[in-house]
Amino acid sequence: MDGENWAAEQEGPRGRSAGAHALVLLACVAGMFLVTAVVGAALLHAGALRDARERAKQIRCRNNLNQLAKGMATYLNEHGDNRFYPWPSGRPGCGGEREKADFGGAEWLASLYWTKIIPDPEVFLCPSSGDKNNKGEELGADGCPQGKDAPKDGKLGPRAVSYAGFGADSVFVYVKEKLNKELKERKNAIRDDFPPNEPMACDDTEEPINHNEEDARSMSVLFFDSHVEYWTADKVDLERGVGQKDLVALRN
Repeated sequence: MDGENWAAEQEGPRGRSAGAHALVLLACVAGMFLVTAVVGAALLHAGALRDARERAKQIRCRNNLNQLAKGMATYLNEHGDNRFYPWPSGRPGCGGEREKADFGGAEWLASLYWTKIIPDPEVFLCPSSGDKNNKGEELGADGCPQGKDAPKDGKLGPRAVSYAGFGADSVFVYVKEKLNKELKERKNAIRDDFPPNEPMACDDTEEPINHNEEDARSMSVLFFDSHVEYWTADKVDLERGVGQKDLVALRN
């Protein structure tokens, strides 16, 4: 055997070994890229699913607010005696005095349940909030919340209603803060003379917040003409918006 053939025979296996090693390295790199791509796609898919679920919850929340607006219109047309919201001070409450009735925005909304205008307790809950009223048990009846989580003072618990609305002194606040006028009586029946672009109700800012910053960065706001807008963080403080600025007259 001459020297050239002997050298070629010696180098052949080493050359094939180096080529195989390069293929293994290439396969590893390709596998890493594939795993990264799969993980990235999965994360994007999970994010898209989360966003889609939140959008669906927003739509349901908006529909709830629309139902509340329709309920109030029904009350006005059928029972209201020219009062736009149900006027629960005429109800006995939990042993409270009629003359000293104190209803916040949540109670105003819940009175649509007490009067059986909106009998579905789920309408009062935003699906993004995690609130619950135990199928209406926490909403109670005739101004008297019931159930193990009901507060001792007879007012609604913070999770029974997911929305804020006009409360018993909201007319006073509205007239003073937005119209720069004074009313002699602080607590008044709410009548149907508000402009259509005035907020009627919105997501509340009690924990857990309805569409919080982590999920959607927006708040649902219902107006007196029954349309709903989504206000983002540049429009309203998502954690303290109720009772401030444009939402000054709304209460939990």
